[in-house]
Amino acid sequence: MPPTSSSLTEGGVLRPLLRLALPFALANILSQVNLVIDRLWVGRVGTEALAALGIAHAALMVMMTLSMGMAVGTLAGVARATGRRRPEDAARVLGQGLLISLGTGSALAALALFLPRWVMHFMGAEASVSGPAESYLTVCLVGQLVTAPAMVVTFALQGAGEARAALTVAAVSPLVNTVLDPIFIFSLGLGLAGAAWATVIATAVALVVGLVVLARGDLALPMLRRGFIPHGPTSAAILRIGVPGTLEHTVRTVASFSLVKLLAAFGATVLSAYTSVMVLVMTLILPGIALGQATASLVGQNLGAGKPHRAWRTAWISAGLYAAFMAALGLAMVWIGGPLVGAFDSNPEVIAEGARLVRILAPCLPFIALALVLSKAFAGAGQTLPAMMTAVTAHLVFQIPAVYLLGRAYGPTGAYWGMASAFTLHGILSAALYVKRFRPEPEPAAVTEG
Repeated sequence: MPPTSSSLTEGGVLRPLLRLALPFALANILSQVNLVIDRLWVGRVGTEALAALGIAHAALMVMMTLSMGMAVGTLAGVARATGRRRPEDAARVLGQGLLISLGTGSALAALALFLPRWVMHFMGAEASVSGPAESYLTVCLVGQLVTAPAMVVTFALQGAGEARAALTVAAVSPLVNTVLDPIFIFSLGLGLAGAAWATVIATAVALVVGLVVLARGDLALPMLRRGFIPHGPTSAAILRIGVPGTLEHTVRTVASFSLVKLLAAFGATVLSAYTSVMVLVMTLILPGIALGQATASLVGQNLGAGKPHRAWRTAWISAGLYAAFMAALGLAMVWIGGPLVGAFDSNPEVIAEGARLVRILAPCLPFIALALVLSKAFAGAGQTLPAMMTAVTAHLVFQIPAVYLLGRAYGPTGAYWGMASAFTLHGILSAALYVKRFRPEPEPAAVTEG
């Protein structure tokens, strides 16, 4: 991988932002294909199976935040080193990130021995839902042995500004998963566990491809020689960024997990509707994740190059673009949300419930955009603690009580309003804290000679 392209830290902001974001968006769309494919195939098994997938995936996301945080720490370190034109430092960050990810993946795989059964007992779902969900979660936890390092490889490529390479790696998993899903779910008769095995195998293939891509880049030689030698300061730097990043993602996923727990009390219809709508929302979020990843890379590289004003402009231009995009799509979702939910579950009751949830969530989509992009900007700057604080406030301190109390008072509709209010609060808090932390001093006026 080349150290950096000077165009990423010089000239206008919009061009490099979009140049990185487009391949990242394609990569994220491809990664989301795995989730959509799973839900489409599992939906054919029945409403109970789709509800089981929703429970299992919510629990899995809580566990995967450990891997995500270490990947974020790797991205920030690689981006800063790339901005300083220090490929040897970027290589060391990548090597240490991979070592940490192997340890994290092993720990998560060990949890597969007991955690899935405890989770299903805690959720209190019906036996027809909890059994398949437990099998799915067990397989996916074991799969963290390959998922955690694959995530670090992809984030490192993004931090270095290697958008096309990241896209190449991301394209592998959904292609393999598309082929394997019907084979494992139906031909081999593994049901929901088959969907998990298909995803794990597809991720393993993507990891191999990612390592091959790295081996062909400029980081390969120093990485192989020195990057895997344990280096305390570099590992500590990754952990300083990664641990708060992990906690931020943990807060989000714990909140999602708790929402599933609360919504499960309303029955399989509501749970299936929520699962389907969240796929749609995640699809809308993909462009924002791409803009956020591009923003994190550019913020890190510009700060590494000593250009804080350019980093500031990059973050706000990215957030504004995505907020406008989400506002427009929110209006469209109000009209077509029901039919889209019907693609996952044709049950008329599920479609009606999903359409109601979409109408309530649509106005808060621009605030989701602000929170998402600015949290990535925090990560690119190597300061993940503020993003964690806003997530804790909005999704644990506020959202869970609001959903519980409004759900008891007004049923599922009240719970949906609690969710929407929390997303709105998160966006407002993220914007306020980003201004407080990163607003740079005014640039000195240019001096002209008379």
